[in-house]
Amino acid sequence: MSEPKKPATDADGNVDQIRDILFGGQMRDYERRFQEMGQRLEAEMSRLRDSQDKRLAQVDKRLDEQFEKLSRQLRQEVTDRNQSVDDLESRMQQAARTARSEINNALDGLGGELKAVDERLRDALAELSSALNERASEAASSVSRASTELRAEKVGREDLSALLTELALRLKGDFDLPSR
Repeated sequence: MSEPKKPATDADGNVDQIRDILFGGQMRDYERRFQEMGQRLEAEMSRLRDSQDKRLAQVDKRLDEQFEKLSRQLRQEVTDRNQSVDDLESRMQQAARTARSEINNALDGLGGELKAVDERLRDALAELSSALNERASEAASSVSRASTELRAEKVGREDLSALLTELALRLKGDFDLPSR
């Protein structure tokens, strides 16, 4: 690393020559050492860069493997969940069919019971109607008998009129009783 040269004047040229004589060997040695060090640094940087590239490639590979593994697990989980949902849906449909069947059976049973109760009530109503008709018939015949008896035992209009006329004449004293 030498300094840029200036146009040499005699004094400057002499100073440069003296400097080159005194320090020239050391400067060349320093320059050679700096070049070797630069080359070693460049080689070390290249080695570090290669090592870093290998490590990054390994990390990328591991990340890709982990990502693929997680993707497979996620797909499996989604498949399992879908299967669980399908199973649950199937069980719910079966439960709904069973409940519907039980409800229909219960309705049929209640319908049969209702029909039996309806028949019993109709029979009881028919018996009551028959008993009521019988009682009404008995009452009608009793009324008819009582009416017949009353007619037979009652005093007729003509008899009542003759009796009242006779009573009125007796009270007036115009009616004489036949003697006995």
